[in-house]
Amino acid sequence: MAKSSKKEIERDEKKVLYELMGNSNQSINDISNKLGFSRQKVWRIIKKLEDEKTVWGYTAVVNNDKIGMKLYILMGNRTTKPIPKEKVDFVINKNFEKLAKKNNCILYSTYYLHGEIDFISAFKAVNLSDAKRFQEEFNKLYQGFIEATKLHEVLFTLRETCVFNPDINKLTEFF
Repeated sequence: MAKSSKKEIERDEKKVLYELMGNSNQSINDISNKLGFSRQKVWRIIKKLEDEKTVWGYTAVVNNDKIGMKLYILMGNRTTKPIPKEKVDFVINKNFEKLAKKNNCILYSTYYLHGEIDFISAFKAVNLSDAKRFQEEFNKLYQGFIEATKLHEVLFTLRETCVFNPDINKLTEFF
């Protein structure tokens, strides 16, 4: 049997990735049936993507209302003052997650950006007071290195991690 070219391998990997992004809970059999690949081929591709850290992990997309939580977005800008190594290590050593947990929050996603905003953290909290407490502790921790932060509550999620909200019709309530 002829070996696949590098382009064909990359194309097959992307097909598997798109399937995983759409629903990481589906079985290898389901993916192989959808793509017309053997089960072994799908398993090898997934294993390779995980080993290369192309796929970091898997998560469930959860309806926040059903678990009594709300999604908040913390946005901010840095000062021009360099952030000391111990403040950077605080994030690298996953203490940022512990700070969120201490304030009854679950850190969801964090992004460092190039543009008008320097960073965004999305996190879940039961109420606004927990979210504000987390914001205040973050501001204290990075005082002098953060110019300003703004806290926003997400009112409706249209799409999350490539998955459309199954209650998408509720979007009409916001218009």
